[in-house]
Amino acid sequence: MDGLLFRSAEELFTRHATPEAVRAIRAGGPASALWGEIEASGFLEALVPEEAGGAGIGPPEILPVLLAAGRFALPLPIAETMLARAALVATGETPPEGAIALAEPAGEHMARLAPGQPADWVLLPQGETALLLPWDKAEPDTDASSALADLLRWPAGTGRSLACPDLLAAGAWAEVAIMAGAMERILEDTVRHARDRQQFGRPIAAFQAIQQQISVLTEDVFASRMAAQLASVPDGKGIAGLNPTRIATAKLRVGEAAVRVCAIAHAVHGAMGITEELDLHLLTARLQVGRMRFGGEAHWAHWLGRQFLAGDLTETLAFVRAHLGPVAPEATA
Repeated sequence: MDGLLFRSAEELFTRHATPEAVRAIRAGGPASALWGEIEASGFLEALVPEEAGGAGIGPPEILPVLLAAGRFALPLPIAETMLARAALVATGETPPEGAIALAEPAGEHMARLAPGQPADWVLLPQGETALLLPWDKAEPDTDASSALADLLRWPAGTGRSLACPDLLAAGAWAEVAIMAGAMERILEDTVRHARDRQQFGRPIAAFQAIQQQISVLTEDVFASRMAAQLASVPDGKGIAGLNPTRIATAKLRVGEAAVRVCAIAHAVHGAMGITEELDLHLLTARLQVGRMRFGGEAHWAHWLGRQFLAGDLTETLAFVRAHLGPVAPEATA
């Protein structure tokens, strides 16, 4: 199933999410054609239970689709819409049609969202509840926006309050999955460039310094993939069974890896690494945004520290074994 979903998503994005299409959407162009293809694929109902008309699969099964979306730096909230629809159905609500972006609160009726990522609706967490807000009623705050986030505000009284807890942790999981996929593509492109680029009569991949950098890059990429897989184990009480402790650890590890991945990839690409035309920019820019969204490394490190100190375990290794393993330990006779 995992391989089939990944191949389907990869084929879809290869045909419809080309670098030119991604750049056009990020620049404010229409996204309806690409979103229509994603909607038609059925991926957006993946986390909705079968009895509610969805596919009824869990985070581990849908992870390959999100990894594929990250590989193409998809500028649309595919993971967020999956999570929002599952969350709304779980509370007895009928999800609205269109793309739903998960936001971070930034003040009274204000939301922080991924830059250049259009949507039809915004689900804004407010503690144990959330506001479902129409995108077309928002007013952008251009002075407070940046390359890492768009800030939108709505008039007082706009939107509908819903019982949707755990959205911030779910959003962090979405970022982990997208970032892990982007890193895999960065590794592939960087290795290919190192093999093709000639310097002093031989590929730069033949130089020990380049080999050492790619070795570090490879370690971070595979560690991020593993972190995304462990964060997807549905043994928690969050949306679709997501576990905040697993997500916190993964977001911390993937965020730390993203710093090195971006630096090494641009360094190996040399002078080409600073040109806007290079597709590497789409991927590394997505990593920088992902690091900041739904809590950075410091936020989740602090969160994990509080969880550890509040528990009964006195050793960090015991905490890791109890909360972060791939499966529950087998019972011994």
